[in-house]
Amino acid sequence: MAVETTSLQAQRPYGATREPPAPGADAPGPAPGRADTPLVRWLRTVLLAAVIVPGAAFVGMAGWALERARTDAEDTTARASQMALSHVQRTFAVAEEIGRRAAAATAGDDDEVRADEAALHQRLNDIVAGVPALVNLNVWDAAGRAVARSDQRIDPGASAGDRTYFTEMQDRSIDVGISEVIVGRQTGRELFNVTLRRPSPDGSFRGVVAVSLAPSYFRSYYESIAADDPRLASFALIKTDGSILARWPPAEAGRQRVAPGAQTLARIQAGEDAGVLVTRVGTGREARLLSFRRVPGYPVYVVAGFSRDAMFADWLRLLWLLAAVLLPVSAGLAGVAWVAIRKTRLEHEASAALREESRRRFQAEQAVMEAQKLETLAVLTGGVAHDFNNLLAIVQTNLHVHRRKHPALAEAPQLQAMARAIRAGVRLTRQLLSFSRKQALKPETIRLQAWLPHAAELLQSTLGRAVQAEFKVDADTASIHVDAGELELALINLALNARHAMPKGGTFRVSAFNDEAHPIAGRPAVNLCVQDDGAGIPADILPRVVEPFFTTRERGAGSGLGLSQVHGFCVQAGGRLDIDSTVGAGTRVCMRLPAVPPADAAPHVEELQAPVAQALRGSVLLVEDNEDVASSTQAMLTDAGLSVARARSAQAALDYLAQAPAPPDLVLSDIAMPGALNGIGLAFRLREERPDLPVLLTTGYAEQLSLAVSGGFEVLPKPTAPEDLLRRIQRILQP
Repeated sequence: MAVETTSLQAQRPYGATREPPAPGADAPGPAPGRADTPLVRWLRTVLLAAVIVPGAAFVGMAGWALERARTDAEDTTARASQMALSHVQRTFAVAEEIGRRAAAATAGDDDEVRADEAALHQRLNDIVAGVPALVNLNVWDAAGRAVARSDQRIDPGASAGDRTYFTEMQDRSIDVGISEVIVGRQTGRELFNVTLRRPSPDGSFRGVVAVSLAPSYFRSYYESIAADDPRLASFALIKTDGSILARWPPAEAGRQRVAPGAQTLARIQAGEDAGVLVTRVGTGREARLLSFRRVPGYPVYVVAGFSRDAMFADWLRLLWLLAAVLLPVSAGLAGVAWVAIRKTRLEHEASAALREESRRRFQAEQAVMEAQKLETLAVLTGGVAHDFNNLLAIVQTNLHVHRRKHPALAEAPQLQAMARAIRAGVRLTRQLLSFSRKQALKPETIRLQAWLPHAAELLQSTLGRAVQAEFKVDADTASIHVDAGELELALINLALNARHAMPKGGTFRVSAFNDEAHPIAGRPAVNLCVQDDGAGIPADILPRVVEPFFTTRERGAGSGLGLSQVHGFCVQAGGRLDIDSTVGAGTRVCMRLPAVPPADAAPHVEELQAPVAQALRGSVLLVEDNEDVASSTQAMLTDAGLSVARARSAQAALDYLAQAPAPPDLVLSDIAMPGALNGIGLAFRLREERPDLPVLLTTGYAEQLSLAVSGGFEVLPKPTAPEDLLRRIQRILQP
């Protein structure tokens, strides 16, 4: 390790050589009647140098020591405030994450949530367990009434509607808030809240999730920091409005705000994110060095104080030591040199630590930028794929209508090519939506004996000519219930990894077989395994290969999302992913998925292959805002024998139903539509007002599909093949 020594001589001015005075230049004249000999003049010079050089060295060192003490005090205070800032950030991040998990756990109708309050209480208690900063967790509805809490069952009479933090969260511009310190009405303890708005589909105010933190937790942490360095005199956690959230040493009884004229508060309210200042505090007018920093994303600052008296005490002690050492000049010079060397070494160590911290921070910032870039790409990809889905639906529906109207041309090569192109486009959009995590999954029963040979051509094209693919499926392999597009994408990702692991060629083996010895959730398992002859994965990084964005390839050769997608697919299908690898011998990846019982597999196939009646009877209200999609869908339904009415929005559908002389036999609605009410909201309204009217929903977004299914509605993912849609309508209208 290189050691810097550039400032050593600059810190030792008394070590410089002194030029002798020129003859006759300001030299003292001879005493009257006495003649100075050369030896006397030399001794006088030595005497003068013995007084001036140590004195100059003492003065110079005193100034340097004072500056050093001031710098050290500022650095210590800055480090202390940074430690306090990191502690607050971690605590608030944990509180915010707990709040979001609680909001997700209490999503849905508040009355239904309260009905399951016992189980929800236990779940919230499990969420906050092991977090020492938390007092409790409360969920309030839009009127301020209790919905759930973590430490005990809710009090039906409890209300937070009059609390300041509750009324502030009704502002749409505030997603996360910090309250002032209050005394909990239910706990009787001193606390302050990290508050989050409960999410709602239309953005309206549904209530508040309040994560209560104990100020004593922060005081204990500040006290532990001060115990390591007694020169640190105070710590405070304050809001921008001047209210004190936590302070060490504790504030005087009843004092909960910073004094209005305080310099720190003035600079905070001026909008400064960080700063250092010297001020006087307390009745004794003690001088104190303060360092303040804003907590990013919150209206909160941390303030650390360093005693100026302690700084001067250290400085004076150094001067007494220097004076004692400088009495004998030679010993003094050696002592000062030793102090300078020691200080230089400390400076170098501090500089090295700063460089290391800067390097780590740069890496973290690069990782955040990469994650933000991928998230932006995912959002863009999801939007493009969803729009492309609508285009495919228009082409697919019109092709179906054309074939019905012109049966003689149904098997024409041109139409067959269009059908193949549509299927390829659907597969492409599913992969794009899977990358963006917006894919509306469509699980189906798959027999690997029939499905895997059809995927062989795609996998071989992915592997390239240098890698040979082998496929083996046991004849008795049970069926699995998964999304076919996600399964195909998982195998493609594994094939890409194998191709990079075998740049000079090799064998890629795919096998499927039953595994009754290792059941999953009480059901037999089906193992779908792939194996390559590549370089293998070192044991020290094998546990990390399923982490998102983790990759061992060179920069730009991969995103690190491949095995993460495979792992997510297995977990979402109710299974797990196992990876075994030996360096130099290859890698084996097994997707262990739950088997479908034989009794459940056959009816599903028959249902998919059930023929559609030649002509359907009934009326349908089609709710779709896309004009082209609506027109093609209406033509398909009309051609099938149905009477179709159209509405461009959920509100327009309600208006139509209110004026129609007779209700339709079915409402077919898209979920994503303009206006305050979407398709799910329309379905809930119709369930309340017209419980006998069936509703069939369609969507291209996974989160909407999950929400609709959880509400008990029948949903089709987009794009849906016209035959599948007509079969579903036939089962609804002709049960």
